[in-house]
Amino acid sequence: MPQHICDCPYCECVVPDTATEVNGKFYCCEACATAHPDNQSCQDSQCDCHRRNWGGIKS
Repeated sequence: MPQHICDCPYCECVVPDTATEVNGKFYCCEACATAHPDNQSCQDSQCDCHRRNWGGIKS
């Protein structure tokens, strides 16, 4: 898979080759893919996408 940025719109992380597809989109981590339940942070501690109240499968 070519380098791809996470489909969480506020996330700028690169999606790993092992990422699974969720509803036709690819996410860098489970937190982004599941809409940051309980404000769960991104796999990258420097990323603040979980503070934007957006996420994957719930949108």
